[in-house]
Amino acid sequence: MTKGQRIALQADWWPAACRKQGWKTSDRDLRLRVCMWAVSLPDPTQHSLLEAIRSDRQPARWIESTNDLDNKADIDAVKACLGMLADNVAKTGEVGQQQFGSARRKRDVIRSHLKCLGLFEDNPRRYLSSLVDDMFNRYRHAGEADLTIRDLTDDVQIYLDRKTRLPKEGPSQLDRLVMRLAAVVNQKRNQNALVAAYSHLQGTEPLTIHEMKITAGVHCECVICAKRRAAGLAPILPPPPAEENWTDFDPEREANPF
Repeated sequence: MTKGQRIALQADWWPAACRKQGWKTSDRDLRLRVCMWAVSLPDPTQHSLLEAIRSDRQPARWIESTNDLDNKADIDAVKACLGMLADNVAKTGEVGQQQFGSARRKRDVIRSHLKCLGLFEDNPRRYLSSLVDDMFNRYRHAGEADLTIRDLTDDVQIYLDRKTRLPKEGPSQLDRLVMRLAAVVNQKRNQNALVAAYSHLQGTEPLTIHEMKITAGVHCECVICAKRRAAGLAPILPPPPAEENWTDFDPEREANPF
């Protein structure tokens, strides 16, 4: 679990569930028990989750603190279950459906790629819209509505193998878009042609990946940045907002800053 996720759990998700269920937000043991059952039950209803929490049974997963939760599948399950306990209809629909959380994370990666793309393209959101159109709408049948990034999922796709002519599993739509956009950004970085707003950084050599990410204001995973964060010398970017901002991808709002 990341620092931002821990803050969201303690300040938002847990208090909302407590208000609805009549629990004390200060009850740490109860909070841990709820989290343990959230990651132990594969597809609980609110009734089965509450029954397990109130029972004398032991959950399959035992955690000593919320730090034992990972920042992907575990946190997705906890967030969805706490949302269900708070009677949040949208979050209830995500219980047992890990692809919703993974799709959000991949859209966050796309947001970071867009910020980097903005160093080399004046209209990165329009570029993304054109990319989605080229990748997913070229072969759609007449009368079918065009797909936008809102429609793309992280579900495994079944493709027909060109050699064997047999169906096989392939990357999800969002996986394909993440990989394609990453390749585009890296290609444009190597072409070394910054937009006017960043012309003061233009040099004879391309920006390094570290320089590009720091300039764009996105998370950099290089060794230098990891050491600086560990030493408290680099700021930790704030967690994504509780409600996803779809206008981040809207080409009609290109003039707005990211």
